[in-house]
Amino acid sequence: MIKKLKSGGVIQRVAAVILCIAVLIYTVYHISSVFGEDIATISTGVSREAKVVDSMGYIFRNESVLFSQNNGAADYIRQDGDKVSVGDKLATVYESGSASAKSILRLLDSKIAILEQSVGAGYTLADLPEVNDGISEAYYALARSLSTKDTGSISEQTDKLLLNMNCHSLLTDGDSPVDDTLRTMKEQREAIITNSGKGVVETSEDSGYFYTYVDGYESYFTADAALELTVADYYRLISEEVSADKNVLSKAYGKLAESSEWYFAVKFSEISSEFFKAGESYELEFVENGNKVIPMTLISLADDTEHGGKLAVFFADRLPDGFVFGRSQSVSIEVSSVSGIYVPKSAVHRGGGTYYVYVLKGSVVFYRRIDVVYEGSDYYLCATEVKDDSGAKYLGTNELLIINGNNLFDGRILD
Repeated sequence: MIKKLKSGGVIQRVAAVILCIAVLIYTVYHISSVFGEDIATISTGVSREAKVVDSMGYIFRNESVLFSQNNGAADYIRQDGDKVSVGDKLATVYESGSASAKSILRLLDSKIAILEQSVGAGYTLADLPEVNDGISEAYYALARSLSTKDTGSISEQTDKLLLNMNCHSLLTDGDSPVDDTLRTMKEQREAIITNSGKGVVETSEDSGYFYTYVDGYESYFTADAALELTVADYYRLISEEVSADKNVLSKAYGKLAESSEWYFAVKFSEISSEFFKAGESYELEFVENGNKVIPMTLISLADDTEHGGKLAVFFADRLPDGFVFGRSQSVSIEVSSVSGIYVPKSAVHRGGGTYYVYVLKGSVVFYRRIDVVYEGSDYYLCATEVKDDSGAKYLGTNELLIINGNNLFDGRILD
């Protein structure tokens, strides 16, 4: 005889089965999460974080302005920064030619130089991969400069991009426009000179460093002025009280710096000035000059009692190739730095008052402590030379750092 089950017993047995299934699903899920998850790693290495002070200052140097009996367009024989001796030919200056004609000649000369370099590069089709790499490198460097507002590198990267694109055109285009463009620019240049009247060849009366550009402030921002510069003098020079010499701007064809010595005066805030000490050497990165870095000695540091902060005057006796001595320059100066193992914050765990991470050796997970020396927005820099303490090992370089994952523990084996 079949015995009937009470309805309450049926419900209890069904509930028990459901509970067993739930426990099984829960167990399988957690086992699979331990042994089936994807683990991402990076190799540990040392990074450097620098603290910099940014400001803007002014160049002081002894410069003699050069005039000609003619006030027209100038066809330069020497380049900016060339060292010249007495009697060296500097330029042919013509009777006529507006200020715009002078600017156009300089622009044409710079573009003609790029085109001539492209034509004379001597590349063959075998060099096409190298040319393509040059285009990509210059393009992405230019894009980075634009995105970071790094104006100092834009001109240089643009010239590199044009040069490589011209070379690519000469190699791949059956009818490349490069040669025609070069010929047209030379014709334009010749037309300007032809229409500028008679020319006179100007020679150097002294030795020094030749420059084609003037700004009318050469008689104010001298070496002597830098050596005797007070805070009041500084504010007077950069104010509307001192204006550019119009005679220089309209009639000068260039200038001559008597030596390689020059000075740079810059104002720092109260906080920033704490990093500087007279007599010490610093590396100044000049932003508008392609971020060229020039070692300079801080020769004086004066308190600005009225506005706060300090006025610093730096000195250098070297002239980097291609450096443009524009009167006003933006600078970035590194005043301190810290180095350490780069660790993303996603990889860091905290417990017992310590920071730690996990590394992977083969298929085994290992615990590593870290000693944070610098904190960024989404990363830490950790000390590189820390002795293991009480059996706990510290993170080193060239280890596979686990940057994500759950259920990590020392000794865990990954399938």
